[in-house]
Amino acid sequence: MVPDGFLVPGHSNGGVYAIKMDDEDVTTATETVTLTNNNSGNFYHMGTWIDLNGDGRKDFLTASSNAKENGGKLVWLEHPEGGLDQTPWEEHVIYAGGPDVGIEVDYLDEFPGEIVVFAAEFFNEELAFYRVSIKDGSFVERRVIDDSAILSAYSVALEDINNDGKKELIVNNHEKDSSTNGIWAYTVPIGNMMEGDFEKFTIASGFKNAFNLLVPGMSPGFPYAVWPEISRKGIDVAHVMVAGDGDYSFHDFYSTGDVKEFQYSDDLVKNEKGTVGALDFADLDNDGWLEVYVPNYDKGFIQVYKTGKATTTVEEI
Repeated sequence: MVPDGFLVPGHSNGGVYAIKMDDEDVTTATETVTLTNNNSGNFYHMGTWIDLNGDGRKDFLTASSNAKENGGKLVWLEHPEGGLDQTPWEEHVIYAGGPDVGIEVDYLDEFPGEIVVFAAEFFNEELAFYRVSIKDGSFVERRVIDDSAILSAYSVALEDINNDGKKELIVNNHEKDSSTNGIWAYTVPIGNMMEGDFEKFTIASGFKNAFNLLVPGMSPGFPYAVWPEISRKGIDVAHVMVAGDGDYSFHDFYSTGDVKEFQYSDDLVKNEKGTVGALDFADLDNDGWLEVYVPNYDKGFIQVYKTGKATTTVEEI
């Protein structure tokens, strides 16, 4: 699935595309299918598969935006009986004026029969969550978590990074000014989410954007909760690895203080001298430790870093 069109200069006709891969060679595409009625001036950024009407077919939940305040929409594309042979898929608007970039979908016992969609709303400069029925995909209720200090919210993930048995929201914004950008943890009042307090802690701040004459840099990019030794998840405090995006760097933040206060220090793995927009992780050599895949958008290559027991050097492939 490719939600398309995010903030690329000169490209404003975003859509959602399904790329069919060859059964024998997953590096080869056999067909690209457009699932949306593409409207000029709109884009889609990320999404997830989930059955939202109980028909046994997974629909596609995503957010679209026109890059303006209150121009975002939380929508779902209904998976028809004919599948990819029956397009475009009908688009249902769950909430207009809300989600635009980063979303996280979770099932919580507090809201049976529903999903909770956490939304980092870039153009609204808000962090919020939405309750959505999984019986018919309808909107139930919304709560704003932060609309005073988050500024251009970019991504959100729900994860227990300090191993206290409670999940936190890991959120970043995406700013030109290093004095206002950062990554934060918000505690989640599970059991009282509509009225309880979301306490905010700073994990990292002060990301300095590289100079770019044509496109001003914005940072940080996406943060990820990572347990380099896979078996230690739920035992150790997570690393927070960061695609620096406009600061051209790959960061590994590690816990150095009070885990309840989310105190982290930065191990700048490498300044890549190019935009690092995202990271990915896998243990393809099956040694129990993750590799980190770091793309350099401007220079057109991907570097792979192996993690392992602490040493004084970093192995680069």
